[in-house]
Amino acid sequence: MRDPTYTNFVDTVGEDCSGAPGRQSLQLIEHINNINDAVDFLFPPHVLDHPTAFLQRTFLSPRNVFVDEFNDIMLDALPGDY
Repeated sequence: MRDPTYTNFVDTVGEDCSGAPGRQSLQLIEHINNINDAVDFLFPPHVLDHPTAFLQRTFLSPRNVFVDEFNDIMLDALPGDY
């Protein structure tokens, strides 16, 4: 699924934003309230079965402790022994 509006927004944020007036709007970013909602949103079961689809998703967090917890949950969700 492609979203050109969001893609353009991410490109703007990822580039040098000094030419943009003021701050960047974060209205296009999905807000998740808990880690389980993030897992369900980013990696539904059909994505876990396809490594290529899995690689096209990301979890962004302001704190490493949340990333560690998320990674542990994802490793437990993958088929096989990791």
